[in-house]
Amino acid sequence: MASSSPTNDDEATQVIRQKLIAEKIKLWAPPYTEKGATSKGVYPEELLERYASELKLPRQVVEETLESLRLHTLARLATRRLQEATLMVKLTGNIPGGQTSTEKKTFDLQTELEITGKDLKQKIAERSGIPEDHLKLISCGSVLQDAASIHSQHVRHGSQVMVICLSETEIEARGREKQATNLIKTKEAAAILAKRKDGGSSGSRERYFLQIADQTGKPIDIPDDEREALSVALTLNEKGKACLKRKQYGEALLILLEAEKAFSQCRSEILNTVDNFAVLCLDIVWCYLCLQNMNELPDAEAKLKRCEDCFRRSYGDDLQRLTSLKGQNTQELALYVRLYLLQGIQAFYQQERNKSLELLQKSEGILASLQVDEGKLMQVISMGFDVREARLGLRAAHGSVSLAVTNITEQRERRKEIQEKEKQKQKKRRLEKRLGKTANGEWVKAEIYHTLISMGFPKTAVVSALKQTNNDLHRALEVMQEHPDLLTMMDTDERPWQGQATDEMIAQVSELGFNRDVAQLALFRYHGNVGKAVEVLLSNGGMLPPQAATPSSDPSRASTSRTDPSSSDEELTDEQRKAIADIAPDIPDHEEDYLDLTLEEEAKFIQEYKVMLASLSG
Repeated sequence: MASSSPTNDDEATQVIRQKLIAEKIKLWAPPYTEKGATSKGVYPEELLERYASELKLPRQVVEETLESLRLHTLARLATRRLQEATLMVKLTGNIPGGQTSTEKKTFDLQTELEITGKDLKQKIAERSGIPEDHLKLISCGSVLQDAASIHSQHVRHGSQVMVICLSETEIEARGREKQATNLIKTKEAAAILAKRKDGGSSGSRERYFLQIADQTGKPIDIPDDEREALSVALTLNEKGKACLKRKQYGEALLILLEAEKAFSQCRSEILNTVDNFAVLCLDIVWCYLCLQNMNELPDAEAKLKRCEDCFRRSYGDDLQRLTSLKGQNTQELALYVRLYLLQGIQAFYQQERNKSLELLQKSEGILASLQVDEGKLMQVISMGFDVREARLGLRAAHGSVSLAVTNITEQRERRKEIQEKEKQKQKKRRLEKRLGKTANGEWVKAEIYHTLISMGFPKTAVVSALKQTNNDLHRALEVMQEHPDLLTMMDTDERPWQGQATDEMIAQVSELGFNRDVAQLALFRYHGNVGKAVEVLLSNGGMLPPQAATPSSDPSRASTSRTDPSSSDEELTDEQRKAIADIAPDIPDHEEDYLDLTLEEEAKFIQEYKVMLASLSG
């Protein structure tokens, strides 16, 4: 029976495709497409001749059609690879008993990359049998957000997804989420407080003001425009540390990752000045280790290197800089125990066994030098010192109880002296804010105020004179000495307002050289307060300021331009106060709190990985 040959390109493509399918020939695979090759496909002569003969097509048409089909298939596969991925999922944290076997704690998951974080969480929940509301996903060093696609969050084919299994129910988990939301609100409150050098005029607010101190506990100043970012970072950092101490590693990791983002907003010069960021990097890697994911943290090595470099800058190559500042260096060695341990474990997973063992032994040696005798610890505690002071004191004194007590006492005295100085500074600032601002916008200086008061001048007269003369001591003296009648009226102008300015009141003001009509108007507007009327006229060259002369002026603008000494400069909202109050207990009041490591967990990890190394060697 005779058969017709294809009459056009489309027909030729169709018949060749059908024949390839029938013969199960895969043009996108070897031998037709070599692995990694970008050149033209390879087609055996026998195949070309046979297709040309059986399909009654020119040999060249067969070859061109095969190449076109091959390229089309490769392009389609490439597109599919971009949209699909295999992820390596590892469950960790509080895995519900009986729901997930040991073998299922790590598994591969095929998924599209355009799905949201919430969709991925649902897939993992279905695969693991663990409720979705118990899961938190972390990949590429960040918490995966529910609303955004995982592709936009840098998840790719082969990416590792660490799943922290929470023990709370959805309602309890939402409580944690609300706490995280409060942390965001605390950022706003911290930003407000950071704009004020003294943390505000109210003593209750100063309690929550984040003070940045050096390694001796002495407060240090940084430019106001840089304080906000650093304050937010430190707030989150301290919260994360508190979770670490409570062994809430999953929650700690989430908060510390947020702190890392906040620190990234600070200039590198600031990060190089303080060691907080280095300790943060150390804490993040420690979280991954405690969550049994040390080998899956992509930038652990970089974090540890950054930490080591920062320690070298802060403490010196052999801690000599720290010794010159504090006269001791033992407490900071606890950080090196953890650093060398983590570096040793990192080397273990990089198959660098000799380096791993060397670092583990180095960590173990330092740890041995920091061991504190339990009996001596209790002895120091019985003398009225807390556990932290006792442990750090004994380490610094190399186990000597008497020397430890001396060191602790000296540190307490030093901190007390620093706190007293700060207390006096803040007391001075509060006084200056009560006194108000001068004509040029500066706060009335407390030192000059006290000097004039000590000379016997009335307080209200001193305040008025300093405001008018912009804190000029000599000019203030001149004003008060040339106008003794002003001093009298300053102390007696509190008489009740009767509704109109009397001739006597007008005369008191006009006799100082002011226009009688202006004096009368000023007295009317300030409810008969002679002192206030004189103060305003003196400060404005005998004229009333525009905002006071205009009845429709916004009173908040007037009070802003001339601050009432009794008013505060800023107020926090109830939400901001609550956010600060919630986080305040986790902010330590001791500058060496982060050095108070018991080192018990470090000792266990050292032994665990030494045993693993020994088993590999054997």
